[in-house]
Amino acid sequence: MQPIPTNPEAEEQEPEKTPAELDYDEGLELLKRGSFPQAAAAFHNALRGFEEEKNEAGIARAVTKLAELCLEKEEYAKALPQLERALAICRAAEDDLSATYLQKRLLKAHMGLRDYPAARELALELLNAYQDYNNPAGAVEMMERMAEIYLATGEKEKAAESYRTMAAIHKNFKHTRAAQAMLDQAEAVLRS
Repeated sequence: MQPIPTNPEAEEQEPEKTPAELDYDEGLELLKRGSFPQAAAAFHNALRGFEEEKNEAGIARAVTKLAELCLEKEEYAKALPQLERALAICRAAEDDLSATYLQKRLLKAHMGLRDYPAARELALELLNAYQDYNNPAGAVEMMERMAEIYLATGEKEKAAESYRTMAAIHKNFKHTRAAQAMLDQAEAVLRS
């Protein structure tokens, strides 16, 4: 015979958190307070715990936070392996939304390292994803990154073409001022 619960709400309560989850939550709190070194230690402890539990989602969350701390400190090379590890987990889980987020973080790392070929490849991959999602705002964002890459590599005509493409997207949504600003930017690039 099963005991009758004395608290009917007890069955609806969340399960008790694992030590790794508690470490992760502590890292989030420390991050909110700006205590970056302590947050990094908490996320590292969470990562070890998630690895022991073989909790892939937890591992992905912890390494993402560690990578974000590296990006915050402009330690791009340190961020790359963490982001790539999290991305592999998300792709295996077919979590496209998280994968897209991680690709954007990887793009930032590659831009920070001035690894423009890798940045270009990621930006094009993201641009295709945003077009598949029918997300014009995301497409414009990636076209902006493409323009930055082209300017950094001295490809002014391609940068100008990126601005013209952004203008066309804005024009389709009747964003007249934004479209004109992009056309002006294209002309300014070609004049510089």
